[in-house]
Amino acid sequence: MFTPVTVQFTHAVAEHACIDSPLVSDLCADDVKQRIMRAYVHLVFRAEDTATARSFVMMRIGRLEVHLIELRRADITPDVPPFWIEVVDWLHQTSIDSIGSYEFSQSELAAAVEMIVGAAQETKTRNISSQNGQAT
Repeated sequence: MFTPVTVQFTHAVAEHACIDSPLVSDLCADDVKQRIMRAYVHLVFRAEDTATARSFVMMRIGRLEVHLIELRRADITPDVPPFWIEVVDWLHQTSIDSIGSYEFSQSELAAAVEMIVGAAQETKTRNISSQNGQAT
């Protein structure tokens, strides 16, 4: 299953980045990594439904939801990872970003954390700009 790994980030800022949100205060990169692992374990032990993809809402950050999705076996090919993490703006019902993973290796986990932290920080910046009357 999961073995403890040391996640190495490609962007040094992401390793120490925290997301300050009214709903999730000081959610840091390590917290995001832990939530990904818990969601993965949740999906692995959930009864398999071969007719649909399985998904789990890992976290909510302001108006963003982060989903972990496991594709149906029939949809998986060597070029398509079985697991996907998707950041969704639930207010606008829009996908912000997504990333696939084959096994949540060290590099895949780091890339997923960077994507989530980056999307949350970008959304926060847009919200602040909107509140100040600036164009986004």
